[in-house]
Amino acid sequence: MNSEWKRTILLTAGILTLGAAGGLIASTALLSRVFKAKFENEQKREQTLTVTGSARKRVRSDIATWSICVSGEGADLKAAYASLKTGYEGASAFLAKSGFKPEEIVPDSIQTQTRYKKNPKGELTDQLLGYTLSRTITVTTSRVDAVAKPASEITELMEHGISISSQAPSYTLSKISDLKIEMIGEASKDARLRADQLVNNTGCRIADVRTARVGVMQTTKPESTDVSDGGIYDTSSIDKDVRCCVNVTFSLAQ
Repeated sequence: MNSEWKRTILLTAGILTLGAAGGLIASTALLSRVFKAKFENEQKREQTLTVTGSARKRVRSDIATWSICVSGEGADLKAAYASLKTGYEGASAFLAKSGFKPEEIVPDSIQTQTRYKKNPKGELTDQLLGYTLSRTITVTTSRVDAVAKPASEITELMEHGISISSQAPSYTLSKISDLKIEMIGEASKDARLRADQLVNNTGCRIADVRTARVGVMQTTKPESTDVSDGGIYDTSSIDKDVRCCVNVTFSLAQ
């Protein structure tokens, strides 16, 4: 093989090698751009901010509910009913004197309990002892301040031989659903305000909302710090503090 032929072969081999290397470099550059784009896209997807907004409001109950129970006993049903009637009339007179209107007073049906004697061992026998009749009266009014005083005084009827028990008044809100919507809106505004403050001067801006999760409402006594995973709904106080939290995740943009 002459020297000219050898130079031709070597030149051809060099060109092929350079071509292969160039193709490898081009492929590497392309893959690099693909991975870079993917990484940048993943970074964009990860550019989020999660904040918790809250709202608190003092509200006043607009419904008061109060239940009392009157009972009467007797050796037979007639005597038990007469005793119950006396107690019921006494309780009704007391409620009327306290200023409650007839439409605010709802009596329940009469409940009957048969009582049997016990033997020396404390076990019930089949020997009839008598009957106990009871009746619950429920007072429901929008005059929430008019219940506490009568509720604390009605058991004084026992001094007149009336068997009566009284439950603590319950104070509730009639438009709790509307209040919840209002509180969620206020908590959401607070979340956006907090997010804006956090990204201020960082070169980013809030783009949109990714997710939002509403926490349970906490309706407690005024100034209470009690919380519960299932929510609290206090009925013992007329005035209440209502708190609501909203957890919002925002996407960020440059």
